[in-house]
Amino acid sequence: MAVQVNRSVIGKEYPAYVVTVERGKIKEFARAIGDLNQHYLDDAVGRASPWGDVIAPPTFPITFRDERADAETLLHDLGVDISRVLHGEQEFEVHRPIRPGETFTCRTRIVDIHEKAGRSGPMAFVRRETSIVDRAGDLVGTMRHTTVVRL
Repeated sequence: MAVQVNRSVIGKEYPAYVVTVERGKIKEFARAIGDLNQHYLDDAVGRASPWGDVIAPPTFPITFRDERADAETLLHDLGVDISRVLHGEQEFEVHRPIRPGETFTCRTRIVDIHEKAGRSGPMAFVRRETSIVDRAGDLVGTMRHTTVVRL
C-alpha cells in the first residue's frame, strides 16, 4: 500500500522554543562524542581562550529540543507512522561558538519535501531547518535535518 506524505506542511513553522546552555552539558556532550578538545572540557583553557570560556562542539545544538514539537508531532503533520521513517542527514552551520550560560531562541520549519525513487522503492525527503538566534537577535547557527520516508 502506497503512502502519501502531506506536502501542505512545506513552509510550516513550529512554535519557537528557548534553550539555555549548561556548562556540564557541553562537557558531557563532548565526552559522549569522543571529542576531548580541551576548549570543550577545561575551564582554565576556556578562560584563556579568545572566547573567554569553554565552548560547545559544533554539533552540540543537536541537543536543543522542544518537548512540544517532538517527532510524534512531525509524523502526525506528515501523515506517516514511525515504521516508514529513517534519519537521512544532519548538517550544522555555525556562525560563532556557543558558550555556557547563553540563551537561544530556536525556530524550526519544514523547507522542502521532494520524492525520489530508490532501489528499495519510492521515498520522500523531508527537509527541516532550525535557526538558532541569540538574545541580541543574531543568527548563531542553523541546523538542517533530512528525514526519509519510505512510501
